[in-house]
Amino acid sequence: MKKILSILFLMIVFTSCSKVLYTHYDYQEVVYTYAKNSEQLADKDFKNLAKTFSPIVKEPQGENLVPPPGAYADYAYLMYKRGDRDEAKLYFEKEYLTYPESKVYVQSLMEKLGL
Repeated sequence: MKKILSILFLMIVFTSCSKVLYTHYDYQEVVYTYAKNSEQLADKDFKNLAKTFSPIVKEPQGENLVPPPGAYADYAYLMYKRGDRDEAKLYFEKEYLTYPESKVYVQSLMEKLGL
């Protein structure tokens, strides 16, 4: 019985110590809304998406204090679609500087977009 209690205690201690690497806020909902309606979005919709997406990339939480992988690139593409090419380029660059493994993909995407 003591062995079972000690195992349960250790499980509780170790699971309560888990660290959060990234804060996604409502990232999945934002990306889903954007992907679902990207062809019919008005300027007002882009502003709402950017406002919702902004904390993900500008105020990241979690242990590493960086947004989740791909968030900079998603935000950059949103800025590109909105017509803000300079902001898009900045966030595409932040993506591959933060996550170097994405550099080849992001640079090829930037090339296709003319950035």
